[in-house]
Amino acid sequence: MIDKDKVKNILITRTDRLGDVILTLPLINETKKIFRNSKIFFLVKEYTSGLIEDYRDIDYTVTEENISTFPEKYRYFKNKKIDLAINVKPEFSLAFLFFLLRIKYRIGTGYRWYSFLYNCRVYEHRKDSVKHESDYNLNLIGNFFDEGKPEKKFYFGYTEEEKIKLNDKTGGMVESKYIIIHPGSGGSAKDLPVENLADFTNEFLKSYSEHKVILTGTEPEKDIACKIVNSVYEEHRNRVFDYTGMLNLRELMILTDNSMLFISNSTGPVHIAGALGKNIIGFYPVEAPMSEARWKPLSVNTIILKPLTENAGMGSITKVEIMKAVKKFIS
Repeated sequence: MIDKDKVKNILITRTDRLGDVILTLPLINETKKIFRNSKIFFLVKEYTSGLIEDYRDIDYTVTEENISTFPEKYRYFKNKKIDLAINVKPEFSLAFLFFLLRIKYRIGTGYRWYSFLYNCRVYEHRKDSVKHESDYNLNLIGNFFDEGKPEKKFYFGYTEEEKIKLNDKTGGMVESKYIIIHPGSGGSAKDLPVENLADFTNEFLKSYSEHKVILTGTEPEKDIACKIVNSVYEEHRNRVFDYTGMLNLRELMILTDNSMLFISNSTGPVHIAGALGKNIIGFYPVEAPMSEARWKPLSVNTIILKPLTENAGMGSITKVEIMKAVKKFIS
C-alpha cells in the first residue's frame, strides 16, 4: 500500500519517442491529482522537452542528455529525495537506479527479469495491444489508487507572441486556411505510400481552391515531401508548402492548433493533434502492435483509415477514401 502522506517528490520516466511522451501526460495529470502537494519530475529525451515546457502538473522537466551517465542520474535524483518513481518505459538501468536510490515506492512492470527491483508491480503485457497506450500508462498508478475514471485531458499552451512569431516565419500562414499532411513516421509504423498521398494532394487542391497544404516532418523525411511537391500539378503548386526540417516541436504544435485538418501516418505528431482535439485523418496498419486500438490519437474528431486485411497493405487506402473522410470535416 502506498501512503500518500509519505510522498513529496515523484519521478516519472518516459525516455523514448514523442508519441509515447504525449500519451504519458494523462498519467502525470492523474498522479498530480492523487498527490496534490507533491512535486513531479519528468525524465524525457531532450528533443521532446520543448513541447512540454511550462506544462501543467509537471514541476520539473529533466532531460536524459543533461544527466546522461548513471552516476550523474544517481547524484541528481539523490539530491531530489524522490519518494515514488514510475518507470513507464521498462528499462533496467532506471529500475536499478530506483533500487539503489532506495526510493520508497518503485512502480514498474512485473514481467521483466529485473522486475524484482520494483516493489509496486503492475502485471500487464503491452505486447498484446488490447488497450490504448494511455490506458496502459494510467494503470501504472490506477492499480494502486481507485480515484474513479481518469480524464484524458491535455494542457498544452503557447503565448500570443509565439503565435505571431511563427506567423511571421511562415509568411502569414497561421492566419490562412490550411491542412497539414505529415507523410512520414520515422519508422514507427507502416506508412501510406507517398504515391497515394500525392494523388490525394492533387485531388484536395483541385476540390478546395481556397485551401493550402502544408507538409511537415523531420529533415530526414525531406525526400518524401519533395516527391509529393513534385507530383503536384503546376497550377496548384503555389498552394503547397514544404516545412519539413523547418519547425521545432512547439512551432509544430502552434501550426497544428491553427490548422483545419491534420493528416498523418501513426507517428508522434499525430498525437500532438490528438492532444489538441484537432480534426484528424490517420493511416494505421491492422497488425496489433501498430494498430489504432493501442495508438489511435486521443481526439474525438478522428477518422482512422486502414487496410481491410493485413495482406491488402497500406497501398489499398485510396485518394477516394481519404477525400470522403475530408468531406466530413471540411464542407
